[in-house]
Amino acid sequence: MKYPLKRFTIAVTGDFGRARTHEKIKQWTEHNGGEFSREISKKVTHLVCSKEHYKTAAPLVLQAKHIPSIKIVSYDWLEDSLMNHRPLPEDPYYLMKRRVLRDAEKRAKKKEIRKQNIKKGMKLFEQGCLEFKEVMGSDGYQIYRDHTSFPYDITLVRANLLENKHSACHLKVRPPPLPSFFSSPPPIFPIVRPPLLSRARVHIINVRAQRLQLYQSHSVPRYYACFVRYSESGHGKMTEVLAPAGSSLEGAMGVFQMFFALKTGVVWEERLLPREKREETMFVYRPPGEGEPRGLLEGEEISKRDAVALESLVRQVEARELGLTRGEYEGSAPSGSSVSG
Repeated sequence: MKYPLKRFTIAVTGDFGRARTHEKIKQWTEHNGGEFSREISKKVTHLVCSKEHYKTAAPLVLQAKHIPSIKIVSYDWLEDSLMNHRPLPEDPYYLMKRRVLRDAEKRAKKKEIRKQNIKKGMKLFEQGCLEFKEVMGSDGYQIYRDHTSFPYDITLVRANLLENKHSACHLKVRPPPLPSFFSSPPPIFPIVRPPLLSRARVHIINVRAQRLQLYQSHSVPRYYACFVRYSESGHGKMTEVLAPAGSSLEGAMGVFQMFFALKTGVVWEERLLPREKREETMFVYRPPGEGEPRGLLEGEEISKRDAVALESLVRQVEARELGLTRGEYEGSAPSGSSVSG
């Protein structure tokens, strides 16, 4: 190669002997197609450095370490490249400790592996959630939808997923079908809703994402239950009950919204409002796309009085579907099964 140092800009620091002064190195560099610099800048490609200056962290060395593109090499690299009439690989001539380079490579490799594991884990998590949903459907349950046709089946993802070693969580609210032989009323579990500012926490370890679902029974009267499903790193898929079978709609919806607020830091009615960047410990809710149902918004929530009226209307419709009078229907329904709780 006629100009082995072409496209290279060489800087020098340290003493290489009387025959290899900085001025001599400058002449050799320029004669072989390269450029010589007495200062460190992003234009510099190589810093030819003596071992003494590297060990004592000379000014040019410190400056070069802050620019990743600069290769800090020994004088032997320059001499061998000129003798071979071509630029040689820098690896054997690096003055930076090989351990540092290996550690940097390991960190980059681990980060890439982590990204792939997260993608694989989230795919398996979604598949597990879908399988659980199918099982619930075969048992007589369906996703609850409000009057806007919004399905209460949402996923919350950690705000800074890649930097956190956390797994995934799946929250569901569902109603169990009432067996025909059930002679006594099902248990009703009233849900006490604490203030949203409280620091109550659901015990979930290493969570990457959470799946929140509200289910409704096919059977009438309607009953509800709330579950959280999540996968924890190294521990497989898990499901935790938040509102047990037999809960009212008000109770199940209350725990659904409370869990959402605790994990996102946003009350359910304000979920569509623009938000600032979340803390790493918080989760982000991605709203449905344009034109898709988005659920009840602030000011549209059903009051307790409206819920009672709605329950009465639902009972009339269900009695008509079953071919019963209102009295016959009321007599056949278990006591304490009010939707309003």
